[in-house]
Amino acid sequence: MPPRSLEEWFYYKLLSSPGFHRFVRKVYRKVNGIKEDPFTDQTTASQFLYKPTQLQKFKAFRLLFWDEMRSTFGFRRKLSDRFK
Repeated sequence: MPPRSLEEWFYYKLLSSPGFHRFVRKVYRKVNGIKEDPFTDQTTASQFLYKPTQLQKFKAFRLLFWDEMRSTFGFRRKLSDRFK
């Protein structure tokens, strides 16, 4: 369901952002006198995963699109050996 207003959209974007949750966690710890956990802000494996650029995403989409078009019109797929 799409947001009904711009305010609602901003609200959902704010609640889904990791930076906002880090900020709230730090404020909560300061207010309640809880010491920082040294393992909280460590790097995670997801930071080192491959992140394709927009150009790479476009090229991949183009290859898959034309391969699908070929199969739709009865031609042999070129990428069938890569995806199983």
